[in-house]
Amino acid sequence: MVIALPLSRLLVRVLKLPLEVREDLADAVTLQMDKLSPFPGEELSIGYEVVSETETGLWVFAAALPAPVFDEIGSALRAAKLQIVRTDTSALGWFRSLCGPCQLARPGRRVVLTDPDGGWDLMVLDHGVPVLARGLGVLPDTDALVREVTLSLLNVELDAGNSPVAEVVVVSKDAPSPEARERLAALTGAAVRHVAPPTADGGAEGVALRTGEGAALDLTPQSWRDEVKEAGTRRRVLTGVGIALGVWAVFMGVLFAGPAVYGQLTSRVRNASKAHAKAYKQVSDTRERVNLILSYTDRTCSALEMLRMTSSYLPPGITLAAFNYKRDDGMKISGEADQPTLVYDFKNAVTEVPLFESVGLSGPSANKGKHKFDIDAKFKGVTRK
Repeated sequence: MVIALPLSRLLVRVLKLPLEVREDLADAVTLQMDKLSPFPGEELSIGYEVVSETETGLWVFAAALPAPVFDEIGSALRAAKLQIVRTDTSALGWFRSLCGPCQLARPGRRVVLTDPDGGWDLMVLDHGVPVLARGLGVLPDTDALVREVTLSLLNVELDAGNSPVAEVVVVSKDAPSPEARERLAALTGAAVRHVAPPTADGGAEGVALRTGEGAALDLTPQSWRDEVKEAGTRRRVLTGVGIALGVWAVFMGVLFAGPAVYGQLTSRVRNASKAHAKAYKQVSDTRERVNLILSYTDRTCSALEMLRMTSSYLPPGITLAAFNYKRDDGMKISGEADQPTLVYDFKNAVTEVPLFESVGLSGPSANKGKHKFDIDAKFKGVTRK
């Protein structure tokens, strides 16, 4: 089982480290987190993940939690008979699930405020890379929210340099008040965009996606990892002993009763095979013919249906230049748009179609005032050669 902890319970820092510490990154992160820790004398469980690597340094998302807090969590998990294999942060889960729908990877600095469960989390992104993350918790009013954002922007300027804010993204069920919008816009000099959470629990969904993608951050204490290894070793030993006993019992049974039983079974199978061979062939031939007919009568993935679907999703401002359809592969769409954001919106709409296994985008590339692009959508269940 994988659990995700909120930022408000963690000591979180996005560290800028020199490239020279790449080989000893774990020690470098541990040293920095121990210096920043408000829990002197407490043993920390530390997890980290490299979120960006440039020619000059590394940006590392690091999180820590005192061991006594993990002991409390561990007691509850043992009572529920759950075993933890990885501990992530819910903030990175929300960031992963929102990155595509909210287009957070675009160039520029963005302030992302999320209110997933009544408490605010804040991230500052530079070109889609987190350079600051804070758990703000429950804030009493707009003044407190503006004050925390101001403090965060000052910290970012110290760590990541001065850069204009391109956008403020507020992710919450309820839209921010007009006063909050006006004050955030005045503070940052950027537009404030409200986005409703795309799913009820995007944090859990994002953590699941990160786990499938091999996310590196893991806060799980070493003692928990040792318990998981020991439990796995015990299971393998018991399984091996059981298999050995089963093999021994089967061997002894075959040794004493095998020849007679084998002869009877062989005779019975041979007679049954002869009796059913003709009927089986008839059923098999009929099934193949039916499947062949169904494959030609199914219009779900036909060229006309794909063209109709493409036209229905095509937003104003995009001109369709080419449409290439292959029944056993997918379709390729070429066109040009007035704005690059229209291309991303169109690609996201095509991605949501359940018929496609993957949707790739080439471009958009600017040419004579237009933004040309190509979209390659592959059908599900098609065997690739």
